Amino acid sequence: MLLKFFKGYQPTNLILIIFLTIIFWLRFFLDDTNSGIYIDQNPLPLYGLIMELFVSLDYPFLNKLIALLFILFQAILIASINNHFNLLGYRSYLPSLIFVLVTINFTQYQLLHPILFSNSLFLIAWIKIKKAHGKQKALTNYFDASLLIGLASLFYFNIIYLILILWINTLISRPGSFKELSIALFGPIIIWYLFFSFYFITYNTSYNIFDLFSFDPGFSDFTSLSITNQITVLFFLILIVMASFALFRYYSSLNINIRKNLKLFFYLFTLGHLIIFFTNSSLELIYMIAVPVSLFLSLFLVNLKSKLFGDIFFILMFLITIANVFFADIINSGISHLW
Repeated sequence: MLLKFFKGYQPTNLILIIFLTIIFWLRFFLDDTNSGIYIDQNPLPLYGLIMELFVSLDYPFLNKLIALLFILFQAILIASINNHFNLLGYRSYLPSLIFVLVTINFTQYQLLHPILFSNSLFLIAWIKIKKAHGKQKALTNYFDASLLIGLASLFYFNIIYLILILWINTLISRPGSFKELSIALFGPIIIWYLFFSFYFITYNTSYNIFDLFSFDPGFSDFTSLSITNQITVLFFLILIVMASFALFRYYSSLNINIRKNLKLFFYLFTLGHLIIFFTNSSLELIYMIAVPVSLFLSLFLVNLKSKLFGDIFFILMFLITIANVFFADIINSGISHLW
């Protein structure tokens, strides 16, 4: 019954999702020790400017408010992409809610962070990619998307690897199209060329981009998570595995468009983890990974034959999130004493 309500496509669903997101964020707004902004010692160019501005303002509430607005903006973009391009075969705000539930569990990243800017630009780039479907000449769409990803890399560099998603999408939807594959490189090249030129003219020295290519594995960060965080991650991983097996069973019965989208979700999910494992990125990439996860789990829950199990999994998502966000200190302390 609960799942049936939240999978709807009514204005009340969207309003309730916004209300729930604000409730989950209340704890961070009330935390005076949290500045609400990520302080990067070596920030990327665009984030460096923004960071200096907000640090000088010294207004934590504003930092947190803008971060919250970014989360809501991304959640709405995900719903818009799904509903406009029929990614899942039905209109729903459910992916937006699951996106919020997944990301809110990583409480250490509930602040103004460069990934929020980059992920928003990536979602807009995804809209450009989806608009290319069915077009005979789609070079402009792919160029615009690559330009947005290039711009996103000026906030958070490792987002540049999402150019691979442009290539994968081309291979899935437009196989044999060499022009689209090559045009995907032009956006980042143009963006960074303009930045290098501006940097050299301003500072009379070159910017060393090679320092940004760091390949220090970040997966060890999982062990530093709190017990409640680890339990939450484990729960969602188990749910994703269950969803994979369930969807695989009736994969052939899905229409071609949904099958193509499932492939893209899988590649985006995999690429996100590879970036964490093999670069200096950390768990802040949950914002990017949560995009395919929210769409994938929505498809799984809605297509479950047993509505009871769908409601159980959905309620568990809420309960685990509530426990992790509001009662993590009590639970972690209790488990530590038991050990």
